[in-house]
Amino acid sequence: MDKAFLRPGTPGRSVTVFTRWGRETYQVWLDEKPPGWMARIVTLPDRIWALPGGREVLKLYGSTSEEAEAAAMHFIEAECLQTGRRIASPWQSEAFRDAAKRADIQSGSPAPRMARRLLVRFGSEQPERPGVTANLSETGMFIVTDRPAPVGAPVRIDLRFPECQLALDGLVVWAREKRDEGRSLGFGVRLTNRPPEYLHRVRSLREVSPDNH
Repeated sequence: MDKAFLRPGTPGRSVTVFTRWGRETYQVWLDEKPPGWMARIVTLPDRIWALPGGREVLKLYGSTSEEAEAAAMHFIEAECLQTGRRIASPWQSEAFRDAAKRADIQSGSPAPRMARRLLVRFGSEQPERPGVTANLSETGMFIVTDRPAPVGAPVRIDLRFPECQLALDGLVVWAREKRDEGRSLGFGVRLTNRPPEYLHRVRSLREVSPDNH
């Protein structure tokens, strides 16, 4: 890792996570990259997160520093969900609560993600490409596909609940474009248009989720 990257960046939020190796702390670092902002994640003291293969640094983007920070925090959340790591005091965490609130991407309480497979179609202009969700929340989702949409791109989504189909709009905040053991190709979406029916369906799923029993 090139430690020089730490000097020009601005430290953002951090969160402590319990892993099978013990506690780890993940720190978000922010850099202004016109026309927006870029976030990177470091496992303290100095291990930067990389894309599969380890040759490229993981970068997440937002139009503001708050959006980039929130994208990084939600990426950490999704990684913990997929790998079985446990966030210290999840959803009580000041880091997650403040990052989401400052980005103005949700109202009320922070929205935990649930592992849930639902069929989707997506596209930049029309939702034509097939995919499936790996997890979703009131504010976003991860879509599994072998053709991830590019980071920063707007995306239209046709989401198939068992009882209905819903049209959503979102922004791609990160993408996994290279295969890695145990991790699916795809991309993370921050929703910019969430009809009331979507929020109702997600909240209903959370109420019946095994994690809540």
